[in-house]
Amino acid sequence: MKINFVTGDKIAETSSKGNQEKWFDAVSDTWYKLDQFGYEALSEAVISRLLEKSNIENNFPFNFVRYDVKNVTAHKHKRTACSSKNFLRDGQAIITLSHLFARIIDIPLKNMLERLSSDKKRIAYIAEKTAEFTGLELFPQYLTLIFEIDALFLNDDRHLNNIALLECDGKYDYCPIFDNGAGLLSNTQLYRMDIEPKALMREVYARPFNTTFNRQRNTAESLYGKQLKIPAFTSTEIETVLKHFLEFYPERDRGIITDRVTVCILERQKL
Repeated sequence: MKINFVTGDKIAETSSKGNQEKWFDAVSDTWYKLDQFGYEALSEAVISRLLEKSNIENNFPFNFVRYDVKNVTAHKHKRTACSSKNFLRDGQAIITLSHLFARIIDIPLKNMLERLSSDKKRIAYIAEKTAEFTGLELFPQYLTLIFEIDALFLNDDRHLNNIALLECDGKYDYCPIFDNGAGLLSNTQLYRMDIEPKALMREVYARPFNTTFNRQRNTAESLYGKQLKIPAFTSTEIETVLKHFLEFYPERDRGIITDRVTVCILERQKL
């Protein structure tokens, strides 16, 4: 299917790293998000495929977004994008943690967290206050699961607008876990392709607390227990998942992307 987008159709969303171009196609009920810094679409798709092998779908009342990779035409140029089906039901809206807390507390959530003296207190504050405000009793486990996924795949863009809930008529539900595209060293402007992956991995820090991934994950687990169960992947299994998505990227980059993604997952799953 040929997909064409024009400037007037764009829905611009600001992330912590810049403007990401997104479109919604009402005919197919599908969202599209363009690659911006590297191979974010591939990262989204690979992570969602690997999460299918986890315990998330069967063990929790929440899930994750499935992504695919597509070629699209945007602003008359061929681009690579990830696509995902619209998960919102009639009347539902996404509300981020920043927006939720802005309705209830009189200072920005970021500033409130800065007043707390440790990451443990910050995680507990977010987890337990969100559960209190929304009635979602398992939100602490949900937040822990997000931090575990980010730690496994090195997603360094989990800012407070990338953690969200669903709202409809004043009632809340868990939002499918989304926006993992910054993982797997996908930002090739920040994490250059001519540098060995293990060296790059030492430079990546977790958000929203700007600490190490292990510390953020371990702190959440110490509070609410380990949530994610996922098998250890072999390089062959990772490369099998990668194979289809690599076709959307220049042939000269495919070996480098394969190496970066494979090393990242193999190393992180040890920890």
